[in-house]
Amino acid sequence: MKLVKLGGSVITNKRSGGPKAVFRATAARRLLSETAASREHVILVTGAGSFGHVKARRYDLGEGFREDRQWAGFAEVARDVRRLNLMVLDLAVKLGMRPISIPPSVSVLMDDGRIHYLDEGVFRRYAQNGLTPVTFGDVALDTRRGFSICGGDLLMERLAAVFGAERAIFVSDVDGIRVGEKGELASEFGPSDMGRITRKRDALGADVTGGIEEKARLALRMAAGGTETVILNGRKKGRLLEALRGGRPVGTWFRRP
Repeated sequence: MKLVKLGGSVITNKRSGGPKAVFRATAARRLLSETAASREHVILVTGAGSFGHVKARRYDLGEGFREDRQWAGFAEVARDVRRLNLMVLDLAVKLGMRPISIPPSVSVLMDDGRIHYLDEGVFRRYAQNGLTPVTFGDVALDTRRGFSICGGDLLMERLAAVFGAERAIFVSDVDGIRVGEKGELASEFGPSDMGRITRKRDALGADVTGGIEEKARLALRMAAGGTETVILNGRKKGRLLEALRGGRPVGTWFRRP
């Protein structure tokens, strides 16, 4: 089993949200085509991008329930990320894939911002019947906070552990993580590199799920758990396909301790 996260920075215009949220259909179609061409058993995760992050920040959903008006934001975000999910599914079906949507808002329970429960059985049953589970960054109920954000990265980490995934591929709009004063690409990244991450810009617009440092920590945990993990550039044709077929394209590969 391999996991692929199509980041919101690749398949949406992450800097404009709400009614102006833009789905980058051409990019999504190519990445889905590469996924289908690999003929690998895959679970797909998509980032929320401009369909989720902007309103989640506007309604301050990241820290949980504080006032009743936030539930309206919760409902809007759940609707908007599902809209993005359905556009991804439409493309996948046209490419001959057999995708099935599994929304975290009804399949995940959070606890203080972390995944407490994930209905792994539904993922297993669909995968066993030859369908491709497609889940996505979403909002979900939280036992302590009332609600919280279930980001695509958290889903990748949990799915990797549940399924013992062989490889996890984070598809971004950059080549990987850059380190040092010169911002050189880290082809390999270990725990000792955390303090060397180059911070040149806000991570691709509005983001309510932690930014590049949190992504690196999560990827290191996944690698430590036995899942080969990489961040690569989805704007470069063929890199996702190469990674799915077992190659090592340009990207940041995370070392096991």
